[in-house]
Amino acid sequence: MPRDLEPLRIDADGYLRSLPAPVLLDEWQLAGTELLWAVKRIVDDDPAPGRFLLTGSVEPAHYGPTYPLTGRAVRLVMRPMTVAELAGRGEQPTFLARIIAGDLPAATGGRTTQFELDDLTRPGFPAARQLPDADLFLDAYASLVAQRAGDEGRDATRLLRTMRALAVLSAQAVPDQRIWDAADINKATWKQYDDLLVRVHLSVPSAAFESNRLKRLTSYPKRYLCDTALALTLAELDGAALQSDLSLAGRFVESFVMQQLRPQVDQVGGTMLHLRTGAGEREVDAVIEVGRSVLGVEVRLGTRPTTHDAGQLRWLRDQLGHRFAQGLVVHTGADTYPLGERLWAVPLDVVTGRL
Repeated sequence: MPRDLEPLRIDADGYLRSLPAPVLLDEWQLAGTELLWAVKRIVDDDPAPGRFLLTGSVEPAHYGPTYPLTGRAVRLVMRPMTVAELAGRGEQPTFLARIIAGDLPAATGGRTTQFELDDLTRPGFPAARQLPDADLFLDAYASLVAQRAGDEGRDATRLLRTMRALAVLSAQAVPDQRIWDAADINKATWKQYDDLLVRVHLSVPSAAFESNRLKRLTSYPKRYLCDTALALTLAELDGAALQSDLSLAGRFVESFVMQQLRPQVDQVGGTMLHLRTGAGEREVDAVIEVGRSVLGVEVRLGTRPTTHDAGQLRWLRDQLGHRFAQGLVVHTGADTYPLGERLWAVPLDVVTGRL
C-alpha cells in the first residue's frame, strides 16, 4: 500500500478502476476512509463479488458519519491460528459447528493422551512457531505495537505496561479501575489504550451476557489477550510457573480455550460472552449465542470433571429453558462423557480439533 498512496490520494476511483480484479489493498487504513467511498462507488457500478480484498493491522478510530460498505462487504477478523489450522486441518468442520448442527459428542473412554500445560506457551502466530525461543518474537511483537502507538503521540512505555496488566488479569472480569491502577495510568488514558488495543485486535474482551430472566448480572467484560502464549510472555510466566500454581494455570487454560473457540464462534456467526452475578455466586466462563440458542462453556483444569463441575451450567440450563442448547465442561483429560441433560464433559483436545 505505501507505494500506492500517492495515486490513491490523487484519484482513488481512477487508480482502482485501472487495476485488474481481484485487487488486494493491504493496510488500506493508511489511505483513510475516503478509500472506502471509492470502493463503494466502484462496487455500486459493478457488484460482481470478489472485486476487492481489504486488509489492515488496525481498525480506524472513526469511519465518519456512515460506513460506506454496509451491504457491500463481509468483515472477517484474522485471529491467531488455531491448533487445528496449525496441524493442517483448518478446512474440517469445527467442534462448535458440529455441535450447532446437532452432532453431539460421542462418549469415549480409555484414552491416554491429555493436554499438557506447556502447550499454552506455543503461540498461534505462524512466524513464531518454528523459532527456538518464541518469547523473543512475542516480546518484540508487543513492543512494536507499543512503539507504533508511541509514534502516534502515545506513551509507549505506559501502553506496554497496560498490556502487561491485561495479561496478568487474563480470564478475569474486573472493574476497569483495577486495570488502570495496575498499569499506573489514569482513567482517561486507560480508555484511549483500551480502544486502541481492541482496534488492533490484541485485546479481545468478552462482553457480559444479558437476559431478562437473570438478575444482578455484572456488566464488566472478561479480559483476554488474543494469544495465550503472548499473554504468558507479557505476564513473565512460563510452563514451570503454571505447574507450581494451578489456580493461575486454570485461568490461562481458560484463555487458551477461548482463543481456540473464538474463530469457531466467528464461523457460525455467533457471539462469545461471559456471565457473572454481582457477588460472583453464579459464573459461567463463556456463553455462546448463535441465533436464539445458547451454549455454556466451563473450563476445568482436571482430568475427570464430575456433575459438581457442571453445576453452573445446570443452573443456566434451568434458567434459560429450551433456549439452552448444550453445556460443555472442557477439561484437560482424555475422555468425553455426559454430565446430565444437555451437559457434557469434553476434552480440550477435542474442542481444539487435535483429537
